Amino acid sequence: MKKSLIMLLAFMLVLSMSFIGFGCKEGATTTETTAAGETAAATTAAEAEAETTAAPAKEKGMAIVRFLNQETAPNVVAVQRGWVEAFKVDNPNIDIIIEQAPANVINQTIATYVQAGAPLDIVGSDGGSVAKLAVEGLLEPIDDVIEALGGRDAFLRGRLLIYEDKVYAINQTATGPVMHYRKDIFEQLGLEPPTTWDTILTAAKKISEEVDGMAGIAMPGGENRATTIMSGIYLWQNGGNFFNKDLEVTIDNPVTHEAMNFYAELLKYAPEEATGWSFFEPIESFFSGRSAMVLYWHGLDLTYDNNPDLIDKVGVTTPKGKMLVTEQGGRYYFLFGGSENKEEAKKFLQYMFTPENSVKLTEVGPQLYVPETYAALEMLKSSESPRMKAYGHMVIDLTIPAVTEFGYNQILHAGGINGATLTVEDTNIINPYVSILWNSNLYARAIQQVAYGGVSAEDAAAECQKAMEELIAEN
Repeated sequence: MKKSLIMLLAFMLVLSMSFIGFGCKEGATTTETTAAGETAAATTAAEAEAETTAAPAKEKGMAIVRFLNQETAPNVVAVQRGWVEAFKVDNPNIDIIIEQAPANVINQTIATYVQAGAPLDIVGSDGGSVAKLAVEGLLEPIDDVIEALGGRDAFLRGRLLIYEDKVYAINQTATGPVMHYRKDIFEQLGLEPPTTWDTILTAAKKISEEVDGMAGIAMPGGENRATTIMSGIYLWQNGGNFFNKDLEVTIDNPVTHEAMNFYAELLKYAPEEATGWSFFEPIESFFSGRSAMVLYWHGLDLTYDNNPDLIDKVGVTTPKGKMLVTEQGGRYYFLFGGSENKEEAKKFLQYMFTPENSVKLTEVGPQLYVPETYAALEMLKSSESPRMKAYGHMVIDLTIPAVTEFGYNQILHAGGINGATLTVEDTNIINPYVSILWNSNLYARAIQQVAYGGVSAEDAAAECQKAMEELIAEN
């Protein structure tokens, strides 16, 4: 098992770069290979840290559950610590040690602990890394936890990572980009809500031309992962995809050409600086009042945080091209097969996802921390939290249905866009090449060529297809 885990190190380092920060400014987009001495130092540090934090509990004869996750926002960490304190009251013989590592280093941290032989129990990471670990047989099935929470049918679609009919992880942030728009501006200009490509383009053009100091739409146009992801959603909405079920690249075709041209057309009505934009700039442009539309994951959460007076003027839709689809992201929580305290860890994992505790997390970020179970969703409807009172109706009525009904996870369901039936399919085929797509920026570069370089979509797509195939062959 140790050998298999070490073999995963390179994979996890790559996947860690592919996880979306959900509104945080994007950090480094490449990870340098550490020298042998640096790796050894990190390994020693991990061993020392694990032993130091666990020592007091060990002396008391307590079972220790180490809980590693990528949540660093103070309000979220406060919820987690509240879980721990309440759990320990009823379980005085179990100590929960919480550790945080930002999204861009979470998988390096996991790999370091693995190499050190340091204990890891409950861990949260991105879907691609977790799926790979499950396939390698390195995770503990948690079907008993799922049964204790009501069984598989108690969970909303896309919340369980299942491999060979066993559940290995629970998705805590199954959010997806939806269109946020300024209702007041749309009403002022007599515009229809942006629910189709035509209404989006019409509104973007009219607002850019008639409202001083406001762009029609905010969107990434830089050569980066954000542009690939956002333009990819329009590709899916047109019935296309980057890969098919056989993991073959499917970029160079008329469906892709049409989607690329549409994205390039929309960029005409984004701010000029969008040529270099990535994840954070579009939503900042929206909540600051400089743009009238933005396709984003938790735009309501961030608008409430940064400009709460604007929240009543914001509407949400799920745009439709030829089909309804948005991306379904996620932060998955799982239990390592090598855990020394599996039963105690499962007990806390179950505790985290009870409806009461699930709702506590959702209340600090309703659009990002979508409830996992139907029971939690029902409980959320009666929440009296300030955020739910301010915009919870849009989360429950618009965001959650979009993500659960039309969300697509391209890592876990390769080829899941059915262009013939114009539906999203759960293929359960893991796609190891998505990180290559995201980190290579080849598709984002093709978008830039069409939008800013005068290159035809046909030529840009053909070049991208060839480069992607060569890159995959090398890997």
